[in-house]
Amino acid sequence: MNQALTIHHDLGDVVVTPSGKVNKARLKKMIRTTLDQYQQEDRIPAKHVHAEAKRRHGDQYRTPGYYLRLYRLRADLTQSTLAERAGLRQHHLSEMENNKRVLGKANAKKLAAILNCDYRRLL
Repeated sequence: MNQALTIHHDLGDVVVTPSGKVNKARLKKMIRTTLDQYQQEDRIPAKHVHAEAKRRHGDQYRTPGYYLRLYRLRADLTQSTLAERAGLRQHHLSEMENNKRVLGKANAKKLAAILNCDYRRLL
């Protein structure tokens, strides 16, 4: 039976229980190297990310329609497919994504269940 390995790092302690035959020294080195790379990554402040997204999306940024489109694309669904699954018309869904039609609580709950997200983001 393999014993747990504990790796101490600046980011925190990692406890791993390898399965099967594993070179423990190599595994520790690989985990430490990965943690070091993560620690050395360039960080971009959130305000810069949001400013760039706001510039790209304009007034649509962080609106219910923006989130609806974002979650739909994340789920890899077309407007037609999502509309069909939710029992809506495709052009109504398009209007919702473009903030020309209010989703409403009932539709937000239906869409959120399909898109696996919190319905409150769509209101």
